[in-house]
Amino acid sequence: MGDNAELETLVLDAMRLAERAHRTRAQGPHHRKAPDGEDRPAYFIHLAEVGWLLQDAGLDAETVAAGYLHDTLEDCGYTQAQLAQELGNAQVAAIVDWVSETKLDHQSGKERSWETRNREYLERLKTAPDNVRALSCADKTSNIRDMNRLLAKGHPASSFTKQDHATQLHKFEALFNTVFAGHVPAKLAARYQAALEEFRGHGK
Repeated sequence: MGDNAELETLVLDAMRLAERAHRTRAQGPHHRKAPDGEDRPAYFIHLAEVGWLLQDAGLDAETVAAGYLHDTLEDCGYTQAQLAQELGNAQVAAIVDWVSETKLDHQSGKERSWETRNREYLERLKTAPDNVRALSCADKTSNIRDMNRLLAKGHPASSFTKQDHATQLHKFEALFNTVFAGHVPAKLAARYQAALEEFRGHGK
């Protein structure tokens, strides 16, 4: 990218594209998961949290832009090529592709299991560049914080996720130990660990 003005435009363009993609997706506007009776804010709140965490930790503009767009391929029907063309930046689309899971089996058309997707995600991220690992760390930090909010209100994990608390805890600990530790900015790692420690406490 060029000067600071171009970098700022990239992030702002990514914000706008992400908001529209999640609001106008074919299966309906995207909202955060929550038990009945709890607030389900527009999904963009999660994207904004991820973008802010990356920016506050000092990540470059392409990674911050990817933070806003990180679920566009997975949840909004975009391909990497379509995202690159619409945003006008192939590097951002490539970063998003790194953290995107394939939900459907291309041969059978059936949804792939959470266990399979999680295992492949963990293995792939072990070889990812550090900025991709930072994006994943920010994403999971936001997710854990949202889970903590609901757990603190007395909702069991099963009321807003298909996996129990122990399974989710194992996933989050494995991500830190094998993917994030030593590869993401200290500020971001500290926020992840704080959220994880609170999450761990909800299982006692």
